[in-house]
Amino acid sequence: MPKPGDRIIIEGTKLGQVRREGQLVRTVGSLMQIRWTDGSESLLTPGAGTVQVLPGRAAKKKPAKNTGRTTGAKAASTSKAKKGRSGKKGRAKKK
Repeated sequence: MPKPGDRIIIEGTKLGQVRREGQLVRTVGSLMQIRWTDGSESLLTPGAGTVQVLPGRAAKKKPAKNTGRTTGAKAASTSKAKKGRSGKKGRAKKK
């Protein structure tokens, strides 16, 4: 069964008819809504052997990479803490 995101190819059946390619947007019963490469959309019920379905790219969430960097408020508080420990700022000079 085709799934949204799959690539749809319909070959021309008559002389001079061109191949149409698009992406499956959704299915409703036996109807398929397809967004063609030219931007138009169609609802169609494919006949046996008329449509070639190629698996599309699944929209899966990729795990976040740990880059070792912090962002937002945590980053600001961390950088302030590091400045305080540097030894140069905030200490009185000893004579």
